[in-house]
Amino acid sequence: MSILITGASGFSGSKLCEKITKKKIVISNKSDFSFNSDPNTFFVKCDLNNKDKLNEIINQHKPKEIFHLVGSFTGEFDTDYNTNVTLTKNLLESVKNFSKDSKVLLIGSASEYGKLKKTDCPVDESHPLTSYNYYALTKIYQKLLMDYYVNVFSLNIVMARTFNLYGKGVSPLLFIGKLYSEIKKVKKGFSNSIQLGNLESERDYLKIDEAVEHYIKIMEKGIKGEVYNVGSGFPTKTKEILKKILKEEQLDFSIIKSNTRPILKDDSDCIYANTNKLKKLYK
Repeated sequence: MSILITGASGFSGSKLCEKITKKKIVISNKSDFSFNSDPNTFFVKCDLNNKDKLNEIINQHKPKEIFHLVGSFTGEFDTDYNTNVTLTKNLLESVKNFSKDSKVLLIGSASEYGKLKKTDCPVDESHPLTSYNYYALTKIYQKLLMDYYVNVFSLNIVMARTFNLYGKGVSPLLFIGKLYSEIKKVKKGFSNSIQLGNLESERDYLKIDEAVEHYIKIMEKGIKGEVYNVGSGFPTKTKEILKKILKEEQLDFSIIKSNTRPILKDDSDCIYANTNKLKKLYK
């Protein structure tokens, strides 16, 4: 077995597991999670806070590739710091000590770019990183961890800086996930409308299936220490992605009740990626 996936029970992790058909080791800290129906998958229950167990796994399997998809965006500093920074450090320390030839993919976030203006877009990977919430701050710390382990220990680490993902199963803490949750309530008859705010902001939306394909490509061809934007490369108004999802769910737009409040002070009216660096990996 040469592929290891952490956070395998999460939104992105489960999709990645479906895409990779080779033999793989998947890690989750959920006791009720398994891949019993997939003969190519070996499931290991492990909390990455357990350094001894993590070291045992890395030392035993010495995976060629590690997709590190564990992540947290609760907005609570201690929680997000532990998940996004401490667990990443634990993994990289284990790789350094027991499997230095492993290639590691980390997952960053477009929130690392901070509050962008429309003139900043399409934003490329060289744009200064600026945190305006705890989640973004911990993702910037994660990027600095990558730099440290690449520069000091020459580990082979790459990063996918992901923009807005959508698809069923995304966390309800995010706009798209909350929308799917509200749609479910409407379909079950618990509600007859969905209350939303301003629908004019523009974001870079990418289907989860496309995103994990890019993760695989970055793992395959990404250069050590480099970051690659993962997005569609164009802006989509919230209203338009909303219409698309409602059409897929066979619901009429009339169920949406929105207000016209201004875009919040700490939010951006437009964010989308320059994906030229990612596209070069496909040539």
